[in-house]
Amino acid sequence: MADKTLYDILEVSAGASPEAIRAAYERLSGKFDPDRPESAGEPASRMQHDVVKEAFLTLGNPEKRKLYDAKLARGRGVLENVRVVEPFWSVPKLIAVGLILAVAAGFYHGHQKEQSRQARLETERQLAAAKAKEEEEKARAEIEKANLESQQRRREQAQEDRVRRERDTALNRFTIEQSNQAAQASRERTQREAAEKRQESQRRTEELRAQTAAQQQAARDRAELCRLERERYGRAMSC
Repeated sequence: MADKTLYDILEVSAGASPEAIRAAYERLSGKFDPDRPESAGEPASRMQHDVVKEAFLTLGNPEKRKLYDAKLARGRGVLENVRVVEPFWSVPKLIAVGLILAVAAGFYHGHQKEQSRQARLETERQLAAAKAKEEEEKARAEIEKANLESQQRRREQAQEDRVRRERDTALNRFTIEQSNQAAQASRERTQREAAEKRQESQRRTEELRAQTAAQQQAARDRAELCRLERERYGRAMSC
């Protein structure tokens, strides 16, 4: 590390373009990524990753790169130039930093895991609340539907009862009218028959009177004839 420049760390030349520096950083950053399964638990990978990152932060910034190149041009060593950005990297410091980073990574992962668990619990709680609300709304909708159906049935039943009452009332009225008409017809028939009987009786009475009167007139006529015969002939021939 003491003989390497930041260009050497990124594995590029001193005249590399910003695009080449960024491409080198992305390649090396992925190569030394401490979160890769094969790099898990290795402080050296995290340390190398941090060194690559610090080199890119200097060379990727035009102003910092210009200052760094000026110092290189004045013949300073790599370690002195690195101190412009970060303190001198000794092996104990690197090990301590690695351990600290490992502990921090463990804490970070634990914290992230706890946050994930809390987020999952919150999501489950929200889902349960949403499901409970949905079930409640569904139950309320079913109750309202049942109430509406019950009201509809009651209205239909009331309508049927009203129609039945009207039908029964109309039938009773018709029956009464028919009965009244039959009674009226019976009374009229009785009255007609009584009138006919009276007329027949009166006719017979008149016929009998006429017959009686005729017989009486005939008797008077014979008596008168007999009287006339006795007066004329001395005797009654018709008596």
